[in-house]
Amino acid sequence: MSFPPGCYTPAPVSETTLPNPASPRRALVPVFATVLLDLIGFGMIIPQLPFYAQRYDATPAQIGWLFASYSLMQLLFAPPLGRLSDRLGRRPVLLVSVAGSIGAYVLFAFAPSFLWLVVSRALSGIAAANYGIAQAYVADVTSPAERSKAMGMVVGASFGLGFILGPALGAILSHFGPLVLPLTAAALSAVNLLFAFLWLRESLPPEARGQVAGHWFEPRLLVETWRNPPVRGLMLLAFLVTFCFSMMETSLALYCQSRFGFDMKKTGWLFVYVGVILVAVQGGLVGRMVRKLGERGLILHSILVMAAGLVLLPAAGTPWLLLPALTLLALGSGLHNPSSLGLLSLLTDSGEQGGVSGIYRSYGALARTLGPLAGPWLFQVVGIRSPFWVAGGLMVITFLVGWTLLRRITVG
Repeated sequence: MSFPPGCYTPAPVSETTLPNPASPRRALVPVFATVLLDLIGFGMIIPQLPFYAQRYDATPAQIGWLFASYSLMQLLFAPPLGRLSDRLGRRPVLLVSVAGSIGAYVLFAFAPSFLWLVVSRALSGIAAANYGIAQAYVADVTSPAERSKAMGMVVGASFGLGFILGPALGAILSHFGPLVLPLTAAALSAVNLLFAFLWLRESLPPEARGQVAGHWFEPRLLVETWRNPPVRGLMLLAFLVTFCFSMMETSLALYCQSRFGFDMKKTGWLFVYVGVILVAVQGGLVGRMVRKLGERGLILHSILVMAAGLVLLPAAGTPWLLLPALTLLALGSGLHNPSSLGLLSLLTDSGEQGGVSGIYRSYGALARTLGPLAGPWLFQVVGIRSPFWVAGGLMVITFLVGWTLLRRITVG
């Protein structure tokens, strides 16, 4: 549940070229609605993916590809779409991507085979690469002093609400047949397209378009980042944590179905539970914990908490005992992501924040591509508990690696 990947830094817009600097809040409402409606549709579908794949007799390993295709396309298409928005403007690229999500959901609903189901998720991943453009839109219409707060409102709040409302709506609508969920998601995207067409103003002035310094990917920045041991270590930790978490995330529905007979509705409510905890943690607990433990201490504690959740989850003898394990996993994830990003910002020069942050997200995207391949494969080949045991063991190793790396980092 992190911001989508891509080594893309939006073209800077000066204070004098902001479209309406007097009322940035009004300018943010349409982009907030655009991101929120997108994420509600995404949240409706994601907990139910294994059940749709099983209609085509897909194996757990094949289901892993269904998850991985989405993240892989985000990884590949976020940078070029972002750079395209620097040249053409944010609005046209956002409109086309939202229209693409409509087609992807319709194809998902009427996919004649599992292969076409994978194609539909890949197309959804391409369309979802627009989240980076939404981030650039926020940067366009806000002053530097207001930018972090605005990013929190548009990105944080929309993701939080999307991952609560989406799975909840999916759980409710799952009673009405397999076509209802993807077609409802397509309808939400259609409403989103209409809303954006009518209300979303262009944020990038004509004189600022095409003024992109460099290419969509900067090899120099990648090399410099890799040569910086603290930053490299932090990105390695983020990759391992995300890899382990995504192994669990993509195996959870299969495990609950096999072990406890969960259907689409019950699986959806599990994701709602996780989403509520994530929002609560990131909304109020992170700040207090950072002040108490510091970023480095919070990163290490969060990894231990997630490791405990991963070990506890397959040991649950009843469905109700899943909740403590999921609580630990949601708590750890909610604490880890902000503290890791916060420490990264402290280790990065102000002029390189955007590019380094993009590389960080790309590490996460790669982990969200590989984790879904590993988890369901282990589920199929080794046993239904194996993804969680393996992820838990890797998380313990990640803690030891983190303890070694973070103690060497000096901030200030």
